[in-house]
Amino acid sequence: MEWLTKVAKEHKEWVKIVHSFGEYFYADDIVQECYLRLHKYCKPENVIQNDKINKGFMYFVLRNTYLTHVRSNGRNETFSLSDTMQVEDTGEGLDKEQAYGVLLELMDKEIATWHYYDQMLFEVYKNTDLSIRDISKETTISVSSIFNTLKNCKSKLKKSLNEDYEDFKNKDYELINK
Repeated sequence: MEWLTKVAKEHKEWVKIVHSFGEYFYADDIVQECYLRLHKYCKPENVIQNDKINKGFMYFVLRNTYLTHVRSNGRNETFSLSDTMQVEDTGEGLDKEQAYGVLLELMDKEIATWHYYDQMLFEVYKNTDLSIRDISKETTISVSSIFNTLKNCKSKLKKSLNEDYEDFKNKDYELINK
């Protein structure tokens, strides 16, 4: 149990990570749930290596606990915009910000189709300031494996979003597939 106390000493850092996911109200609860999961499912050597906390591992545990929280509270429900309000078509098409938002949504949809490992690794790389070497140190995954995975992920994105990205660059916002 001493190892779990060591992990809990970094509580404020874990809360900040949950804040980076966009959750503020239940951040402490999610971190507490992580401690319970660590106690129930993890071995001390998975979390603490060479007398240091494996922050990459903790990031994944926090992220998974957060996503479980979101799913269990129904916050991932979707609804049709046309069911809630009437939107008048002005015929002007999308402006730059809207088109960029649509492009990001398309990217997220593409990422959601990938294997879990690819999704998580790409999200860590995309949403943090960690370099490939830093991710390797934190997760004990080899640099070459991370590099190749990210290279393949970027290639998949380019292949699936190339036409929409070209439309965005050419300011043909109305041609971007929604």
